Amino acid sequence: MLKEIAEDVDLSRTAQSRSNVYRLFSMCYINEVTSEFLKTLKSKNVMNSLSEFGVDFSKILFDAPEEKLLDILAGEYAALFIVPGGIPPYESVRLKGLLCQEPEWKVREFYKRCGLTVRDDCKIFSDHLGMELEFMGYLTDKEAKAWGDKDEKTAAEWLNLQKEFFANHLNKWVFGFLNDMDKCAFHPFYKEVARLTKTFLEVEKQDLTSQDASCKMQVSS
Repeated sequence: MLKEIAEDVDLSRTAQSRSNVYRLFSMCYINEVTSEFLKTLKSKNVMNSLSEFGVDFSKILFDAPEEKLLDILAGEYAALFIVPGGIPPYESVRLKGLLCQEPEWKVREFYKRCGLTVRDDCKIFSDHLGMELEFMGYLTDKEAKAWGDKDEKTAAEWLNLQKEFFANHLNKWVFGFLNDMDKCAFHPFYKEVARLTKTFLEVEKQDLTSQDASCKMQVSS
């Protein structure tokens, strides 16, 4: 019995850790770097977590005064993701060449299946990379809570949703996008973000595709 409880706790912690990483990466893409987010990146816990992937942001984030660094990163963010000639972080653009195509509709429908809706005042589409990563963070957080409640059936349902979404959406476009981002980025911060995101998602892909899916059920929060 004690062994089973310990296993559930370990699975919950692992899922929660994955959720935290997904949400951290989401913030790198959803908006330009803010002062608040910069403080998060500079925190000891985040620095230690990133170092496990062989990434050291300390020189990048501490060498320049904060105001100057934020200004530089804002310009880089706009050049990469917003202005013409950049690399729009949208699944529809990567797969169909235009914004708000079939992939966006399907992503929005998947969110709805899981009890989520995108606000009407949201200024980005559902298939933005930051949104898709945040959604994976949501699913893994739900899995973590189910393991914490010792509810294996519900945990498996949330895990299966992660597998389905990753296979049907992220896996179809994100690795090509991240390769282009690494090539196009000038500032080392965004080069490292691209490489680190790719490394993490490659591990996720391997883990999610190697596990047996016991069921595929629609779940609403």
